[in-house]
Amino acid sequence: MTGSDDLIRQARNVTEGGLPKSPRKATAVIACIDSRVEPARVLGGEAGDYHIIRNAGGLVTDDSLRSLMVSQFHGTTAVVVMMHTDCGAMTYPADAERARLEGKIGKRISFNMHPFDDLETELRRGVRLLREVPLLPNQDRIRGVIYDVDTARVLTVVE
Repeated sequence: MTGSDDLIRQARNVTEGGLPKSPRKATAVIACIDSRVEPARVLGGEAGDYHIIRNAGGLVTDDSLRSLMVSQFHGTTAVVVMMHTDCGAMTYPADAERARLEGKIGKRISFNMHPFDDLETELRRGVRLLREVPLLPNQDRIRGVIYDVDTARVLTVVE
C-alpha cells in the first residue's frame, strides 16, 4: 500500500461537499507548495473561504497569473501573496538542476525555474508585478506577507 493509496482512501471518506465555487472571503492566495503552510488556516479561514494558487516558492509567475484571472472571473477581489521562512525553493539549485536534467533528456527545458535567494525582495517583486497588470481590478487590495514556519506568525511586508 502506497501513501497515495492511503490518500485516495481517506479522500473517499471526506464529506465536505457543498463548498462554493466562489470563495466566501473573495480572496485569492498565491502560496508555496510547502506542506507546513496551510494558507486558509494561516489566514484564519477554512475550506471554501479562499482560492489557493500554489507553486514552489509561492511566486508570481505566468501560470499563477493565469489562475488569478480565472479566480477573479469567479468573484475574488483581493489577492494575498504568501511566502514563508525556511523555503526549500530558495535553496533549490535551479541552474545545476536545469543543466543536469537537460543533460539527462538531451534537450532544453522550456520553462523558467524561477530561482530566487531573498524572500522579501521576491515578495515585493511579485506584488509589484501584480499591481502592474492592468487586467486586475482592485490594485489596492493586493498584499504581500511572510509566514514564519517556526512561530506561526504572519508578517505583512507589502500593505
